[in-house]
Amino acid sequence: MKRLMALFVAAALLGAAAGCGSTPPRIVEAEGVLTLDGRPLPFATVEFIPELKGFGAEYNSTAVTDENGRFELVCAYKSQPGAAVATHRVVVTDTTPRDVRGMDAESQARAAKYQASLSNRPIPPEYGNFSKTPLRVTVEKGKKTYDVALIGPRKGK
Repeated sequence: MKRLMALFVAAALLGAAAGCGSTPPRIVEAEGVLTLDGRPLPFATVEFIPELKGFGAEYNSTAVTDENGRFELVCAYKSQPGAAVATHRVVVTDTTPRDVRGMDAESQARAAKYQASLSNRPIPPEYGNFSKTPLRVTVEKGKKTYDVALIGPRKGK
């Protein structure tokens, strides 16, 4: 009888453990170059948002590109370098440095001057919208480089 009870308890524990949720996705290193119309896109925020069921924004990864459009992603989950192994929507927006942020007229003037100084702009608005971005990247184990190419509006349309 004790043996049967022990077996029942073990089976119940195994069943409970199996139903505890999905295994979190693996995080792997991810970097690349962001371009717009074939030219580097400097000082832009790039965000990889994984299409994972059962997991939230803690697995989003972000980076700010350098002057050459290079980026190295950092996952929000434990601030670890990289991105989740999954297919991601990629959102790209302008970055405003802290020293030019503010609501006063002087800050607004600094922000406008900063934006005007950026090369290879404007970023087409669809890339900054989660539901409209056409960009998808599949992050895989064993692959590290993920270049992201944006296409601007065609002139003369």
